[in-house]
This record gives sequence, structure tokens and C-alpha cells, in this order.
Amino acid sequence: MRKNELQISAQIIDLNPVGALLLDARKPELEVICVNQALVELTGFSAAEMIGQPWRHVSAGDCAPATEALQGALSSAQQKMPASRILSRHHQGANEGVQLKFTPLYDAKGKLNAWYAVIAEVPAGGASGLYTTLGLGEQSVVTRKRAGRDTVTGLLDREGFLAALRREWLQSALEQREISTVIIRVDCFSDYLDVFGEHAGEACLRKIAHAMAGSLRRSADISARLCDDSFVVLLADTNARGAELVAGRIAERVRRLAVHHPRARLTRFVTVSFGVACAVPDWQDSPELMLDEAQGKLVSSNRRRGSALSA
Repeated sequence: MRKNELQISAQIIDLNPVGALLLDARKPELEVICVNQALVELTGFSAAEMIGQPWRHVSAGDCAPATEALQGALSSAQQKMPASRILSRHHQGANEGVQLKFTPLYDAKGKLNAWYAVIAEVPAGGASGLYTTLGLGEQSVVTRKRAGRDTVTGLLDREGFLAALRREWLQSALEQREISTVIIRVDCFSDYLDVFGEHAGEACLRKIAHAMAGSLRRSADISARLCDDSFVVLLADTNARGAELVAGRIAERVRRLAVHHPRARLTRFVTVSFGVACAVPDWQDSPELMLDEAQGKLVSSNRRRGSALSA
């Protein structure tokens, strides 16, 4: 697999809310070439522990014969599927590991290039060793919850974000660097739900989450969903001016989505408001104070907009 293809594959796998990995099928040892955060959280093994390792070092059991449908497409050296379970530190009673579903990936010439795997079963009873087979939708929800991610948007949930904020707060306090948070709220979202319903509301939130992700230009930037209609962005080594520029990009991207909102106050489309807070952290202070400050600025901004509309 070429370097650029690997980078693209890694990005796609990392965005998958379901635990997933990729094995190099060109090598007899089937080395692990990328894993996503959802699988790391589920198994308890870090990406560094898995990437570059032969599959037999992290899997449970031996390889199985390829299915009849695949045998014709595989060479004699590839007539076995990878072992379908991965070990998990979180489920010691589940001796056979967590069940994966493997799919072969071929190059343009039809040669087997890699094995792509996603979680097929997750432990239902913790240490009891019992498993439950879930549909794709249920599987996504369970894996996202295990990985500290919001079940609707796939972003970090509040708990996952606060953990990331505390880590960055301490690191920035040590290095005396500025960090910023941006709280983003969907304008009149309850009215949107009243008109279009819950499913349309969730689709709207996913579009906004995607617009947020597209506005962040550094791998260290973190986005999360705080509550029903609110999101947050954490920007390391960023002053207030830089955070305002990021917030402006996000607001503009959301406007360009042109999601129809008949009860919107300013336009006929979904818009967002934001509040920005910036600080050079002190390790003795609570990082949540910065969130409270951003929330206060968001409320003040909305009040000013409301007064302008009333006038």
C-alpha cells in the first residue's frame, strides 16, 4: 500500500465511530498498519502497541479457512482468513477476544492488498465472557459510548472533552502557553425540532459537526458535543484572536450548508452563535472556569442579538 493510500485509509478508519483496523495482506505476518481510537478504547491496547505487530501477536486464535466465495480470488498463500478475534484487556473473562468481521481489499489489478476489519460483536457481560451480536446502528452506538463519543455526531462527548481539556490545561500550564475554547450553540434549535422532528434534528447536528471538523486545520484541535444544541472546540497554543477566527470559519461553513429553518430569527437557514474564552492556564485553577467564561460570553452575545431584533 502506497504512503498516500495509507494516509487516506488511516484518516477514513479514524473517522469510523466503530472499532476498525487494517492489516497488510502482502506480508505473511499480516502486520497491523492502522487502528482507530474506537478500537483502542475497546481493547485497552494503544495504537503504538498494535501498529507494526504481526496479527498473531494481538489476535486470539488461529487463522481460519477462507470462505468459498473468496477462495477463487486469493492465491494459495492467502487461502486463510485472519483470526477473527482481537485480544482485549478490558474483558479478561472473554478468553476468545472481541469478534471482528474481515473484508478483503484489492488493488487495481485485482491483487489482495489489505484486510479491513470492524467490530462484529462486543462483550455484553463484561468479565462474564458473554457476547452479543449487534446490528450496525446498535454497534455504532455501543462503540461510541465506550470510546467517550457522542452517539449522534461521532464527536467527543462532554465527558471525553473534559478529560482532554484537563490534559491540555496541565500541559499548557507547564509550558505557559495560551489555550482557547469556543462554545458554539445552534440558534433556535428547539424550534427546528418542533418543525422537523428528532431525526431531522440529528441529521442537522451531524452536518454542523462535519462543518466544524472541516474548519479545524490542526490535528491537535479538538471538537466535541457538549449537550443537545451546543458544541465546543479546544484550541491549544491559540490566543483569543485566533479562536475568534476559527469560530468565524465555523459559523460561515454552517451558513453555507443552507439547512432550511422556517423559524430562524435572522435568516431562513440554520445559524450558530459562539462565545470565546482564552487563558494561560494555572495548574491550581479548574479548566472548567474557562468553559464557564465562554458560556457567559455566548449568553451575552445572544442577548445583544435579541435586543437588536427587538429594536
